[in-house]
Amino acid sequence: MFTSPTKETSTINLKDGTCDIGGSLHDAAHHAGRNVRSMLHRASDEFSHARDYVGTEIRSNPVRSSMVALGVGVLLGALLRR
Repeated sequence: MFTSPTKETSTINLKDGTCDIGGSLHDAAHHAGRNVRSMLHRASDEFSHARDYVGTEIRSNPVRSSMVALGVGVLLGALLRR
């Protein structure tokens, strides 16, 4: 025979469900934080590599680097003037 749940069992089931949701949210937030830290670490490594490469190129080709900087400056000046 089927009996309807009592108020106490409904409350216990609701509390268990809430704890399960809270645990799931905690796990998801922890996983997301780990992914963000990993992405920031990779981005920092890429930025350091790019900075080193640009510095080496500027030291080995100072005239070409100056001309590129001048061209970029003129182009940005023209775009910002509009």
